Amino acid sequence: MKNFFKLLICFLILLSCGREDKSDNDNNDQLMIITDPFGPDDFVGDHKAKVAILGVFHFANPGLDEYKQEFAFDILDKDRQDELDDVLVALQKYQPTKILVEDPRIKRDSILNIEYQNYLEDRFDISLLRSETYQIGFKLAKQLGHAKIYASDTEKLKWCGTELDWNQYDEDAYLQAQGNFDKARRYQYIKKYRFQDSLKSVVPLINFLSFKNTLSNRLKDHQAYLTEVSLVGAGDLYVGADAVARWYQRNIRIFANTYDVTSFSKEDRILLIYGSGHVWTLKQMFQDSPDFDYVEINNYLVDK
Repeated sequence: MKNFFKLLICFLILLSCGREDKSDNDNNDQLMIITDPFGPDDFVGDHKAKVAILGVFHFANPGLDEYKQEFAFDILDKDRQDELDDVLVALQKYQPTKILVEDPRIKRDSILNIEYQNYLEDRFDISLLRSETYQIGFKLAKQLGHAKIYASDTEKLKWCGTELDWNQYDEDAYLQAQGNFDKARRYQYIKKYRFQDSLKSVVPLINFLSFKNTLSNRLKDHQAYLTEVSLVGAGDLYVGADAVARWYQRNIRIFANTYDVTSFSKEDRILLIYGSGHVWTLKQMFQDSPDFDYVEINNYLVDK
């Protein structure tokens, strides 16, 4: 009898294993290798556009950034104008077909192009206008024989986060109350900004712009939003996260405006002239798009 029960138990174990094996085989039979019928070239237009971004500091600084410039720089000085000529010669080598500047498209594009047409006809004087829109954008477009220039920024975006009394808002105090001050301020961004501010006052403009447009500097500009700004109000009012969301909203609108004015029936070569903080985010968008080939502007600013 004992032998009978031993045989019965062995039989049941084998039967169970057989069912598990069969179940595994059934699952394996259901696995299918799917071939994607859409190859990598199926979502690429007939002509990709080249796009490059010149990251700049604002020649006519409005003082809206967290860091306030301390060191003097006047693009209208004769020596700086000579240095600007070197920048323009370098940018001409890229041969852009369209130049896009950091001015609001809806409010400024038509006005800007009236000014530009008058500038082409020597009826609009930019000799006292410090903005890079005029000193780089207008001058370069004229040298290249462009018929127009493109305002590609968006209007000031509404705040979509929690409404606060901004006149009384103290970010450092808020971070301290949350216990996040040390974490949010652990990187010395202000020291970095001050160093660059001082550097621009003592080196030639083309050298400073090439320094600003290195990958490491562009990445550091972007990382400030991720390591410092986004943390403000986490788990509470999300002030920082909403501020970063608005920053991305602005940049995706700039990308959309660029896309809108780009021709894909021929190869366009787009040059955007923007504050350097925009570059990393915009670069990601252009690189992810199937319709653009991103070109590093330092390929032209730096002698090879």
